[in-house]
Amino acid sequence: MKSNNKSLANEISAAILGKLHGLNAKSAKKLVKAVDECSKDIVKKFAKLHKDEEQEKDAIKSTKKLVEKARKVAKAKDKSAEKAAMSAKIAIVTNDSVTSPKVSTPSKPANSPTKKQVAKAKAASKPAPKPAIVNAEPTTESE
Repeated sequence: MKSNNKSLANEISAAILGKLHGLNAKSAKKLVKAVDECSKDIVKKFAKLHKDEEQEKDAIKSTKKLVEKARKVAKAKDKSAEKAAMSAKIAIVTNDSVTSPKVSTPSKPANSPTKKQVAKAKAASKPAPKPAIVNAEPTTESE
């Protein structure tokens, strides 16, 4: 056990034993031993929990850094896309050929369904509308 943990365990056991008095020597010896063991267990659990909290804090910090980095990358991509769009618009107005840098777009996986396939699947999954029931009896309105 580290010296910090030993001193903490000694402080805990001293605080507990200071409140207890009035036992004979044999019982006091057993009590001191039990209190020392328990205080060591408490300190070990405390150290473990403290270590876990530190790891969680580090994980949160690293996650925040990754999110910030992703935002910066997305912002840079947006700016480059705006520049490319602007140069394309200028090229259209000036009747020049478009020589803007190519903006990468994510490609579809080979097995992804097309819009037509999705529309057909949705139409097939909808139940057919029920025919409206026309009341054969004439209704009389009371005046």
